[in-house]
Order: sequence, then structure tokens, then C-alpha cells
Amino acid sequence: MKVCVDILSGAGRKTAAAILVTYQASPHARTLRFLLDAGGALEVGEDKGWTQPNDLDAIFISHDHQDHMGGLDDIDSKVPVYATLLVQQQLPSHLNLQTLPVCGMTLVEGIEVNTGSAGHSFGGVWLHLNVGEGVFYSGDFSLESTLYPFTMPPKASIALLDASYGLYDNSLEQCKSALVHYLNDERALLMPVPQSGRALEIACWLTSFGFDDWTLGEDCLSPESALAAPIEGICTEARPILERIKSQAFNPNAKVVLCGDPDGMSGEAAVLLHQPERYLPVYTGHLPEHARQAVSEDRAHFERWNVHPRKQDLQQLVDHLNCRICAPLFHTMKDLNEWRQALGPSVTADSYIELDCIELDYDLNS
Repeated sequence: MKVCVDILSGAGRKTAAAILVTYQASPHARTLRFLLDAGGALEVGEDKGWTQPNDLDAIFISHDHQDHMGGLDDIDSKVPVYATLLVQQQLPSHLNLQTLPVCGMTLVEGIEVNTGSAGHSFGGVWLHLNVGEGVFYSGDFSLESTLYPFTMPPKASIALLDASYGLYDNSLEQCKSALVHYLNDERALLMPVPQSGRALEIACWLTSFGFDDWTLGEDCLSPESALAAPIEGICTEARPILERIKSQAFNPNAKVVLCGDPDGMSGEAAVLLHQPERYLPVYTGHLPEHARQAVSEDRAHFERWNVHPRKQDLQQLVDHLNCRICAPLFHTMKDLNEWRQALGPSVTADSYIELDCIELDYDLNS
């Protein structure tokens, strides 16, 4: 019984996610080949950095952000692509789409695939493959969201974990305190945000302390859509606020303008960024090249809003999974020993993992 994990893209830096998992139950059994996510490039003009592997049995998409599903345009339409119904709405129409529950189990080629809410975005899930002693892929995840819940997964021998923030450990509450400062600026705040991610969560947060002078772009997840989602996909505590803020039309004259996309390259955000005398751009996530330049020249500001795990969240999940091998993803890991001190001896910097599930002979010191 052998499990192999080949991180085609996503190891060593913030880039497109694409991970090939192969599994052979016995020497004479057919080898199954699953692709976890099919990400596109984060920067305009950049190659996504991977190609579709041959003979795939299935592709699983964790959520609908560009770096996790943007490579699907190039995928062979014959390959089954599994995603939640909420995520399928944002995927290319040529695909052979199959449905995953937000929380539940799906049988794929005889393999149990468990999913749970990942706390990162609308309809976004983690994936647990019941192969060997378990392979867990977090996708992007957060334990701090007040809009999207995180469901604790089953234990797994191999853990492939979102580590986009490295060993950063500031809380979301600290992020919120820093953002309040910008409400005093004389200009309106323009916040390009992932439409299905933190946009609505920031609106709910502003409302929670009595600040109502905000607006959501028409390209963002609406309160109505969130309320209509499966109950396990939205935090129960958020529902009363979502009810309060329904049916609000987009208002570019609001003090806080939340609109997509997060790069400010399309939609309302792209138009409004050309009005610097009226709007102060405040980015809260990944900075594309033009945004990095604007921040360096003090034409825009950056204040993180946590949508990825902190060090303590990674520690909690590693302990819960009781994994033998942990591969941190989407971050440059400069000092392996520092990571092992933080998360334990299971951490590896390898982009290829081969585990014999009978002998468990993987060398963690390799």
C-alpha cells in the first residue's frame, strides 16, 4: 500500500496550488491519480508553473480563488472535477463537474473523500482522502473567521497545510484594530477584496460595532446569497447581522467601498483606483506588483485581514491531525529547523513524499 504526494506547484512560495496524489492499494491494484486544486498564476503575465498530469481519475477544487482554480481553463473536459455547488458557480463551463458537500463524505473511485468548511471563503472546503493512513489537504484555511466556520478534520498521516503567512502570529482582532485607524482619513477607503472571501466578512464586522457607512460591490458575495447557503457553510453567529444588511445597493459615495477583485485589476475596483483624490486604497491580502508599488510610494496602504492560519493555528491543526509528515505550503520556508521547533518534527520541506503505509519508512530527516 503506497501513497505518493507530488507538489507540482505550491511548495516554497506563494503561487498556484496543484498537488498530485497517487495511491496504490496493493502491488497488483490500479494506481489512482487525484489532483488537489488546479491553480492559476497570481501575477498578470506569469505562467501558472504546472501542466495537467496524465491519466487523472479526478480533480478536487478546494475553493474558487484564482490561485486554486485559475488553471481549470486548460483542463481536459473528460476529467471529473469535484467542487461544492457554491464553488461550481465560478468555474469554467466546459468542465465535467461533480458535486462535493461542504461537510460530508463522497465516494470517488472507491475512495472516501471527506470535506469540511475551511473557514476561508464561501463554499470553500478542506479535503481528506482516506488512502493509507489519511492524506489531509487544507486548501486555504482560517480558524478565526466570524463568517465562515472551520470544521475539524479526521486524523491523517500526511498533512498538506496552507502556511501562507509563515510563522506570523498576530490575531485577527489585532488586524481589526489597525484598520479602524483608516476610518479617520478624509478620503473614502477603497478596499479591493476577494469577492467570495473577506468582502462580506469585513462588512459584517463594520456593522457589528455600529459603522454602517460602507458598501459592497455588485461583484461581491451578497448577504442574501450567504443566508441561502447550506447551514454548515456560514457561522450561526453571523446570520443576525446578515439579515440586518440585506438589500443594500452599491454606493460608491460610501466611506468604505468593498469591491473585487483583490488585485484591483477588474470590476469596480479597477475604475475607482483611478480616482486617488477621492479614494484611499487599503489592501488586506496578497499584493500584486502594481499594489506593492503603490504601497511603497505611500499611494496605498496595507493592513492584513487574517484569512490564512497563524502559527498557533498551524500548531493546533498539526497536533489534532497527529500527522507523521507535514508539508507547509504557499510560503518560503527559509529555516527548516525553525519550522520544526514551531510545529514539530513532522515538518518537511520536500515537494515529493512517498510513504509505504505498511512499513511507514519515510525518513523525516531527509
